[in-house]
Amino acid sequence: MTTIRTRLDPTDERLRTVCKDISLRELRLKKNQQVIDALLEFVYARNNKGEKHNRKKPTIIGLSANQVGVMERICIVDLAVRRNNYSDVHVLINPHILWKSKTTNLRKEGCVNLPNVWGYVARSQKIDVSYVDRWGNAYTVRAVGWAATLIQHEVDHLNGYLFIDRLSDPKKALLVRDEDLVAYKKDPKNWNTFTDVSRLCRSL
Repeated sequence: MTTIRTRLDPTDERLRTVCKDISLRELRLKKNQQVIDALLEFVYARNNKGEKHNRKKPTIIGLSANQVGVMERICIVDLAVRRNNYSDVHVLINPHILWKSKTTNLRKEGCVNLPNVWGYVARSQKIDVSYVDRWGNAYTVRAVGWAATLIQHEVDHLNGYLFIDRLSDPKKALLVRDEDLVAYKKDPKNWNTFTDVSRLCRSL
C-alpha cells in the first residue's frame, strides 16, 4: 500500500516540473490506483472538516500529486469550499483548462508547501476543464466561483507553478504564523505582516 506522509519543500524542483498525462492503461494499474488512494488519504487526514474542525488549523481543500513528490497528472479537489461541515471530494486525472472567462475574482490562497504564506490571487470567474475520473470516464465541466479558483490553483501545480507566482507583489506575501491563523481568518484583508517570497517565484 502506498503511503504519503510528507509534503515537498518549496525549493524542490519537482514543484516546478510539468506533470505528464497518464494513459488509460497506466491509470488502471494497481500501483496507480494505490497512489490515488494515498492522495485521498492525505487530503482526508488534513481536511479539517466536520466534527474535527479546528479554527486554529488550515483547511486543506486541494492537493496535486507533485506537491508530495508523485509526478503524475492527478489532483484532488474538495468542491465544498468554505463549507466546514461538508466534503465534496473529486479525483481529477489529466485535468486541462480549455477556456477561461475574462472576468476574474480576487481571492486569498494558500499552499500545503508554503504553510505560513498566503496571498490574494486574481483568477477567472468561470472555466471549462476536461479530465477523466479514476476509472477512466471522461468529463468536460464548467466550474464557477470558488470551484473555478480551486481547480485553477491545482492545475497550476501540475503545470509547475505556485500561487505565489501570481501575486501582484511577491515581496509582500502575507505571513501568517500558526499561532496567528485565527486572527488572520477574522480580518485577512487588513493583515499587515508580510514576507518576501520573490526568490521562490517563477515567471508566468
